[in-house]
Amino acid sequence: MRMLRSSGTIQLDEWSPLALRDASGLRVECTHGRIWVTVEGQAGDFFLDAGDVMRVVSKGLVLIEGVPRGNVRLVADAPWPIRWAGRLLRLVYRPRALRGTGAAGAAI
Repeated sequence: MRMLRSSGTIQLDEWSPLALRDASGLRVECTHGRIWVTVEGQAGDFFLDAGDVMRVVSKGLVLIEGVPRGNVRLVADAPWPIRWAGRLLRLVYRPRALRGTGAAGAAI
């Protein structure tokens, strides 16, 4: 396992799993190669190729390893109040040109 600082990803090799606990809500993105994801409490494993994304819904153990090598980016989901505040701010403060227009095209 090697951290690639320039891209914020972790390079994973075969037989060297990355173990995560209480990863509920974490987004797992395969950025290069192929990775194998095992989630405690879920039937079956997941294989992600470059560009594939999955969200962890279990609070149990998560194991991620390269098959035979892959890069992964782990993104923590923001708590719901922060997500909703961000959406509200984007609606309120969007540029004037993007706001609704009247029937004749005049800005409201």
